Parts: sequence; C-alpha cells; structure tokens
Amino acid sequence: MWIPDHIVDQVRESSDILGVVQDYVRMKKAGNNYVGLCPFHEEKTPSFNVNPSKGIFKCFGCGKGGNVMTFVMEIERLEFVDAVRWLADRAGIKIPEQRVDREAFEKTEVVYHALRFASEYFTQKLQDSVSGTEALAYLRGRGLTENTIERFQLGYAPDSWDGLLKAAERGHIKPEALERAGLVIKKDNGGYYDRFRNRVIFPVWSHIGKITGFGGRALKEGPRTPKYLNSPETEVYHKSFVLYGLYQAKREARQQSKVLLVEGYTDVLALDQAGIGSVACCGTALTPQQVKLLGRFVKEIQLLYDADTAGAEATERAIDCILQNGLDASVVSLPEGEDPDSFVRKQGADKFKAYLQDETRDWLESFFWSAKQKNTLSTPQGMRKEISRVAERITWLQDQLLQKLYIQKTSQLFGVLEGDVAQEVAAHFRSRQTSANTAPAQPESSETVDTIPEPERKLLELMLEEGAPMIEYILGNMSLEEFQKGPSLELVEALVALYHGHTRESDKLGSIDVGQLQISALGRQLAASLLIRQHEISKKWEEKKIAVPKLNQNPKRIAKDCMRRVKRKLIKGEMKDLMSGITSADEGSEAQLELQEEYRKKSQYLISLEKGEVFED
Repeated sequence: MWIPDHIVDQVRESSDILGVVQDYVRMKKAGNNYVGLCPFHEEKTPSFNVNPSKGIFKCFGCGKGGNVMTFVMEIERLEFVDAVRWLADRAGIKIPEQRVDREAFEKTEVVYHALRFASEYFTQKLQDSVSGTEALAYLRGRGLTENTIERFQLGYAPDSWDGLLKAAERGHIKPEALERAGLVIKKDNGGYYDRFRNRVIFPVWSHIGKITGFGGRALKEGPRTPKYLNSPETEVYHKSFVLYGLYQAKREARQQSKVLLVEGYTDVLALDQAGIGSVACCGTALTPQQVKLLGRFVKEIQLLYDADTAGAEATERAIDCILQNGLDASVVSLPEGEDPDSFVRKQGADKFKAYLQDETRDWLESFFWSAKQKNTLSTPQGMRKEISRVAERITWLQDQLLQKLYIQKTSQLFGVLEGDVAQEVAAHFRSRQTSANTAPAQPESSETVDTIPEPERKLLELMLEEGAPMIEYILGNMSLEEFQKGPSLELVEALVALYHGHTRESDKLGSIDVGQLQISALGRQLAASLLIRQHEISKKWEEKKIAVPKLNQNPKRIAKDCMRRVKRKLIKGEMKDLMSGITSADEGSEAQLELQEEYRKKSQYLISLEKGEVFED
C-alpha cells in the first residue's frame, strides 16, 4: 500500500528518534550525541550513536545507520509501510487509506477493534471482585504476580452465555464482528453465544503487538469441556503463523540470537516472570511458518518441552522442522515429571538460568542420548538405522562447514569411522537428487469411486436426481475445475453433454440407462452407485437416530451447502499455498505484495462464501 510522501514526512518529523531508540537501548549523553550498546550486534564497548538534532543513528561497530524509519524497520523486522504505520500509531497520526484498499482495511479493522474490546472486557472481569475471584486465585496459585498478569493482559471470561455479547452491544459492536473475530458462535436457530465461558483468558499477539486471538483455560473441567480452548482460524488469526509470547520476548531473543520454545502459555508466563523470554505454539505442533517467523529474530531455537513421552516425541518433530527451515536447534531436558512452569518455580530464576546453561545440548547430542535411552543402539541394525537418521538431518544443514563438523561429531558419539558417516550423508544427498530427477510424473488423479469427497458425491447425486435444472444451477455456481479430476469430473462432463439445452423440470437421468453415457467403466460404476445410493441413509446416521431429509425435499439448500464445503476446502488449500509463497518471498518484493493481495482477496471470498453470498439463485 502506498502512503503519500507528506504523510511519511509528517510521521518522520513527529517521531523522536532518541525516544524510539531508548525503548530498546539504554543511552547515555555524550556531547551532542547519545551512545549505547548496539542492538544489532554483540559488543562490550558502546559504539551505537544517536544524534537527536539530525534525527539519525549510526553504529561504528557494525556499520548500520539511518533515520528513525530505518531503525524501526531493522529492529522490528518490518517493511517500510509497516514501519511508517508503527511510528504513526506511536505518534497518534492517522494514515488515510487508499480508496482501493479502504474497504478491506475497514473490514479488518472492525475485527481488530472487536478483539481489543474483548481483551479489555476480559481484563476488567478478572479484576472484578465478584466474578474474577476464582480466576485470579488460579493465576496467583500458579505464582504469577500482578506485574505479569498486567504485562500479558490476562483476563477472565465469565460463566455466561452472553456476557461479552451484551457488553459489546453496549459498546456498539455488532455480533457479526464478534463472530468474524472468533469470539462468539452462531446458533443454528439464530442468535449468538459467547465462545469463551468460565475460562482464564490469554490474549495472543502478533509479533508487532496486535491482539489476533485468545486462548482460554477452563476453571472447571468436565467430560465435554476441553481444558484449553483456542480462537478459531479467522481473517487475522492463523495459529500456524503465530507464537504466544513472541511480542514480549523478541527484544531479548534478537539480542541473544536464540529463543526458548516451550509447550504452554503458563510456561511462557513463568519464564518471563523469571526474566527469561520464551515462546509457545498456539494449539499446534511447530510449523515451518513459525520457524521462518522466528528466523527474523534468531539463529537458534532451544526446545524446552515437558519431560514426558509426548514431550520427547514433540521434540524430535520440532528438531526436524527447525533444521529443514534453516535454523539451528538445541534441546534442554528437564527432570522426569517436570515442565518449565513447575521447574522454574521450584528452582528460582538464578538456578534455572544456570540449569539452562549447563543442560543445553545441540540437536545431535539430544538425538544420540534419546536413542541410547530407548536402547536402539544395542544392535548393529539399530545403530545403522539411527546413524542413517542423523545423516539425513545433516543433509538439511545449509552450511558445508557445519555439515563436516556434525559428521565428525557423529563419528565420535556413535563410535564409527568418520568416512562411513560421510558416505551415509553422501548417499542421502544422492538419493534426494535421484528422487528429484527421476520421480515419475504423478497421474492426474488417483481418485476412485470410494475416494470422492462426500460433498462432491452429494452434488453428483443431486444432478442425477433433479436433472437439467439442477445441473444448470450447480454449474452456474461452480466451474468444472472445482470437481476432482477422474470419474466425478468425467460424469459431470457427460451429464452436461447429455442435458445440453434441456431445462424441463421432468428431465431426470434416473430413467436413463447408465450404459449410454460416453464415459469410462469407472465413471459408469460411479453413476450406478450414486443412483443406488440416492435413497439410502448412512448407517452412522441411523445409529445416531438423525432425521435425514430426502434430496428432493430441499435440493437447492443441500446443493448450496455441498458447494460451500467443496469451495471452502479448495480456497483454504489455495490460501495455504499463498501463505507459503508469502513467507518464502523476499520481504517487500513485488512478488510478495502480489501474493499478499491475492491472499487478501481469497480471505474476503471465504468470508462471503461462509455467508452464502457467492451463490446465485
């Protein structure tokens, strides 16, 4: 998005570079300048200079320099436009939106406004002497101080079905905005109800400080009450791309070029309270997108997972994800039965920091000791398998010298010849290259009658049952490309050909001999199975005593629902691919901007799809 030059100038002139820098660096006056330790590289003697009168900074150690915009872009890892926005927010300057983007911006801003309102509501309810008593007692019981509670804006969602709804109504926020923000759920019979009820609330920030979602911890657990509940995916909250605690920990992470990755919200809180920055995933395993996000700030991720079987398995998966995405991985093993939260509370900050320093192992050492504990190195076959696994991981390293050093270390740890390890690594390199060069072309479709998704099968049934009017209705709202290649697409094309130009309500295919369709044997098998299935009810539905309407009771409603499900899956797949492209593209490049715009359009289309606005009657 383009910002007018006069607005950029206004933001720059209104931003005190010394004030901005002092949010990150302790500065001391030295003549007309101020000096401090550079935030961009490690140093013991201050060489980082700021000249407030000229509005510039310069480090004589690493050479970085520029104005306040440059500093924010570098320190926050932002592109120019985002840096201008960041400074404008800080200075209280409103940036006028381009007309072409204003509608999209305003729609997104409605969601952010709803999230900010909800956060303030939850925070206020936590401090409420009546409703928040139990939640506050829970947090204090975990050893959290008022300062930590305030720093992370922890809150409480009352045990009410409409507490937030009513408060938002008084604040002139529509239920539709709350739904888009993932804060309320729409009832089947109309109306809405609060998603989070009787839960301690953990706001989740983006790395630039915007609340994008929430996590909620149940105060009363039950068979139908999950212990933790997270916000659903929304247009601003994508759990695969966000890390809890990163906004608070990023400055320390950048300075140390490494960060601790833990499993839970309370782990992050306990460690932060002890002066140790850390991050946690939000209800997912570690993703490539999260690793790439951390890569903006650090070179190494230290894994500090719970000391149980699940934690050990998660550690191995995380190591693979980290190495495959270009960062270094190390592991801190806790005593059996401990988690970061419990252990830091028992040990205290100083002892815990010393423990981290003494017990951190690189990924190879962790892998070796894990294999030894599992007794997989006791046989030649087991040893061979584990060395092969290590060799494969060495091929993921992007630095050749590092590869050689890990080959040497593998030789020492496993007690085998260095040359043998090197040969195994080379074999994995060759195998990967051979696979890339000789992999056979994938068939256009591996679809069979049994693998066609249920919504698509139902659409085919409707076209067979209702004839030309339904064929025209469905294909007026869906393209042929949205059907899976194979027998289903073949059948649709045959139906279109057969009914081309027919619109009479009596035109049904049920009375037509399937054998006359110009399709393959597999396509005819599909058509026959669908004709037989039209009046059958799923055994699972029978077991659960669910009343199922016949297709001809409300065919258009059923068709709309099925088309929505087909389109939703396709759009989400496209959005996932776009996000991978955005993450991989050079920051601020034209290619990335184009991908971001396409992603925004897909997101808006998905919203319209869920509302049923994309279908023509």
